[in-house]
Amino acid sequence: MNFFTRLANVFVSPDACFTSIKDKGAKWTDYVIPFALLIAMMIVFLVVTTDIVQQETINTIQKMEQLSDTQKEMAIQQSTSSIAITMKYIFASITTIVAVFFSALIFWMVGNFIGSGEQKFSTILVAALYIQIISIPESIIKMFLVMQKGAVNVFLGFGSLVTQPELSSFGFQFLAQFEFFKIWRIIVWVIAFKILYKYSTKKSTLLVGITMLIGIIISALLSSFQMGRMG
Repeated sequence: MNFFTRLANVFVSPDACFTSIKDKGAKWTDYVIPFALLIAMMIVFLVVTTDIVQQETINTIQKMEQLSDTQKEMAIQQSTSSIAITMKYIFASITTIVAVFFSALIFWMVGNFIGSGEQKFSTILVAALYIQIISIPESIIKMFLVMQKGAVNVFLGFGSLVTQPELSSFGFQFLAQFEFFKIWRIIVWVIAFKILYKYSTKKSTLLVGITMLIGIIISALLSSFQMGRMG
């Protein structure tokens, strides 16, 4: 099964995708192309939304009461400089790569040590890359919503039901974590564990579900803390 067949199957038949990875292994295309697609999507998102992001950055700086007017002006100039914009693209690309490696490492440790299974890290990394591809249509939808609303903070799940969200609230940030595409990725991870580790549905669901719940709590805490500082 070639890369494009596996790519299609991760959306419509993930069990076939992971069975192919388990039985036939991975080629260089299974690593390079997903990374390239994810980085390209991130850069496109940043380019398209750059004006909105810059305006929100300026608004945030102007609200910082601890800074003088001169300091605010310097901060705005630094944030909108060509060097800052270039570094933003570089940092976003590096973050994309590190995030995939980190998630693969976490799930590999959960599967191998907590679940007492046996699988190569390279295999779990390929699985993580294919699963992360699901975030591309998510990013496209969010990109259009950002352009439509003129705001960076857009939500595709339960967070969208809150009319006046308190971004610094842990409760809201926790609720906002439950988005359609994230739930989709959780389900696909369960399928990946069932096939790659040959676990039962119950065991796969418990291992993946608890791991993701811990990640959701940590992410909500960090987001609420960050928004609190910005406020």
